[in-house]
Amino acid sequence: MKNRQPERRRPTTSASRAPVSRRQFLGGSAAAAGGLVLGPSILAACGSDGGSGTALKLARPDKPVTLPSVGDAVAAGKAHEGGTLQILNYVDYLNPDVVARFEETYGVKTAVTTYDTEEGALNKLRSGAFTPDLIIGMTDSVLSRLVAAELLQPLNHSYLSNFGNVIEGLRDPYYDVGAQYTTPYIIYSTGIGYRTDMDVDTSYFESGNGWDILWDPAYSGRLGILDSYRDVIGSVLHRNGEDINTGDQKVLNAALEDLREMSAATNPKIDILAYTEVPAGTRVVNQCWSGDMLLGVWYLPEDASWTELGYWQPDEMVTGNDVFCVARNAERPVLAHEFINFFLDVDNALENFGWTGYQPALEALDAQTLIDWEYVPANLANALITPAQYAKGNRAVALEPDVDARWTDVWAKFTAG
Repeated sequence: MKNRQPERRRPTTSASRAPVSRRQFLGGSAAAAGGLVLGPSILAACGSDGGSGTALKLARPDKPVTLPSVGDAVAAGKAHEGGTLQILNYVDYLNPDVVARFEETYGVKTAVTTYDTEEGALNKLRSGAFTPDLIIGMTDSVLSRLVAAELLQPLNHSYLSNFGNVIEGLRDPYYDVGAQYTTPYIIYSTGIGYRTDMDVDTSYFESGNGWDILWDPAYSGRLGILDSYRDVIGSVLHRNGEDINTGDQKVLNAALEDLREMSAATNPKIDILAYTEVPAGTRVVNQCWSGDMLLGVWYLPEDASWTELGYWQPDEMVTGNDVFCVARNAERPVLAHEFINFFLDVDNALENFGWTGYQPALEALDAQTLIDWEYVPANLANALITPAQYAKGNRAVALEPDVDARWTDVWAKFTAG
């Protein structure tokens, strides 16, 4: 997917807020922020089967995990290092203006190396060919693999004076008790984006099971789903009232049949382009991540109103988040902490959100504030997540290697036709 930079327009009358760009998600059948991209080979490579490295511990919301200590955190009270901070991150996932201000404030430079899938990032890190100081954008479900592969160092919270700005549910997350290795970056949900002006039957969304619209032949050829096996299969399971992390082969087989029925009924496009295709009107319905519709307002035609975009998410939504981590062999660990702390500042996070479109995991930047300050149009309020919604949301957790293999097998059979 090419890096498009269209003319950016505000969805509101205010000219005082920063324009939004977008986060790119690349890479074939791989998932990005809203999904997990870890096949059996990566699971095995990270020590899940008792190989070299630290033992793998898989967290669950009802079974929080204190991750094993790997190495020592950088000592407190040190001055930050000079030079160039090396960052591993998704493409277009930091506001360059905020980064430039960080560089000016600390008298340093930054260099960003990008990745398009979590699998690709893990391979890059394990190869040793590139050693970043800071890793951004990995999901909590991958964290245990990073620790098992001894790729991270513990954080020293004395450098993170802004950590108290984080939403309560992520100050002591189930996947990293004590926030030993991570601070959150963004939060999101998975749902359906749609055009409000193109005869979309919104009774599906009012019914409480909006996933059903993905099987409606009325939208054949005008409908899309995410190129993410965890999100797509998970949404089918959610629709059916099943565990979205199930390893039950019979349940997964039934999900495959449902997917085949969807394909026959609506011939969905499978990619991660909802943020451009729905605003353009080439699709009227698309499974997507919440940030896609927040980004979408910048891709509407000039004569279109931002009210033409809508977003539905289930009451029992699926929520997730990305994290900041410091690499085990970082040459500038103090500077990496300073960067994290800079982006946990409310003003900096707000400006960053105004460019990336993905919601910061900070208490002060709640849904109503972002609407009142005209960063988000009111009709997309439900694409924002409150701390309470995040706390009770379903999680697509890391799967055991054999379960993950069953999921990827279902996905392969579905996408093969």
